[in-house]
Amino acid sequence: MRSSAMSYRHRGAFTLVELLVVIAIIGVLVALLLPAVQAAREAARRMQCSNNLKQIGIALHNYHDIHKSFPYGAFNLRETWPSSGSNWRALILPFLEQNAVHSQLSFTADSHFMAGGAAGSDALQGNEVLRGFRLDTYLCPSSTIDPFDIAPVSNNDGSAMNIHYVGVQGAAPPVPGADPNRGTNNCSQGTSCNNGLLVANETFRMSDATDGTSNTMLVSEQSGLVDGVNRTSNYYGGWYGSRHPRTINDPNGCSDLWQTGTSCLAHALNSNVVDSGTERMYRNNTIYNSQHPGGVNVLLADASIQFIAETIDFVTLKRLACRYDGEPVGSF
Repeated sequence: MRSSAMSYRHRGAFTLVELLVVIAIIGVLVALLLPAVQAAREAARRMQCSNNLKQIGIALHNYHDIHKSFPYGAFNLRETWPSSGSNWRALILPFLEQNAVHSQLSFTADSHFMAGGAAGSDALQGNEVLRGFRLDTYLCPSSTIDPFDIAPVSNNDGSAMNIHYVGVQGAAPPVPGADPNRGTNNCSQGTSCNNGLLVANETFRMSDATDGTSNTMLVSEQSGLVDGVNRTSNYYGGWYGSRHPRTINDPNGCSDLWQTGTSCLAHALNSNVVDSGTERMYRNNTIYNSQHPGGVNVLLADASIQFIAETIDFVTLKRLACRYDGEPVGSF
């Protein structure tokens, strides 16, 4: 009986070889499942990013309903330095359930939204509530950019938020349509344009999107890296406006019209081009990008969301950026 019991116990145990085989099988199964799990997680993150843009779209439409136009893409309240203005991201805060923060903001010539650089110790003067303020609606969960990143090409040392969505100024030359330069100007710091809907020191209505609101981009995701560096439009943090209060067609000139919060489309989606228009985050042609595989989420002027493949024909993309080129895109 003792021998039989010992034999039974011996037959019931795993040998080392059997254990290694089981571990190997589990490892293979995990290796097979991991890409599917990662893909599912990214799909959820992309959906959340899309939902963020949807909320931004509703906020912009609510702003339009009250003010009878979309907000300034970026603006300033004085010619002298340092700049005193902000951009659309701050103007729509009440429509993102952030009225308590918005009510503490100072939109006067004596205040500013700069979070570093020339502002020095007066960073976010009059708008200190924005120091360290985080709004998840303005963050894409797929992005690896820290909300309070101080990029090597930025001046955000005042803890202002890096925002992952940028307003669409329009399209840089050659612009689709009869006039390849319509709505653009070289105001230095890259090409400025006002053939989109969110531009510097001007406002436009939905009716100005004569190509149709479903054919005109309003906001693009901008949550990726360019050549491994954060070059999103957050130079003094995400709340800063334009360098001065002039428009691109100002009779007194528009020299040095750089800004934060908007971008005039000059490069393909997810481009890694680094040139005079993109090497600094305040310049006017920062790239529309994301860390989603294969494309970028965009908000159209009708408040719908589209995921646009990075392989989209560049002329078609420019048509989407321009509100009046007379060449509606249809399906894309």
